[in-house]
Amino acid sequence: MKRREKLKRGGIRFSKFTIVGLINAAVDVGTLNLLLWIEPTRIPWQIALYNGVALVLANVNSYVWNSRWTFKGRSEHGLWQGVTFAGQALVNIGISSGLFWLLVRPILLHTEIPTYLAGNAAKAVSVAAASVVSYFLMRYIVFSRRRTIRQRL
Repeated sequence: MKRREKLKRGGIRFSKFTIVGLINAAVDVGTLNLLLWIEPTRIPWQIALYNGVALVLANVNSYVWNSRWTFKGRSEHGLWQGVTFAGQALVNIGISSGLFWLLVRPILLHTEIPTYLAGNAAKAVSVAAASVVSYFLMRYIVFSRRRTIRQRL
């Protein structure tokens, strides 16, 4: 395949990933805010738990959309893809949750900034960082065209 065609396909794939990411962000932020609205709190561990629930739902949504649309031609829905996607999701949740905790905890403990504002600011930064890592893991591992590793399993 010519270099120009590869770049074009990569750009289209990344655009689709970005659209799916925006949908995931809506699920993620929407779930976090819904939980904060239903059961308001300033307790950092409880907000971190809400964030974890939101991340799990966003990752399930991510798998559905990315496997059926973004990486459609590469998706196999087999054991390898399920396991590698779960691994990628754990990395995503780890990065996002870690950054979320590092950002939201001091704000909640040392300021009077409203919880929803602190949570959403921390969420924006943590999701952006985790999304970049997720794209490369999905592109080069989960939905890779390389068959040699998968053939061994």
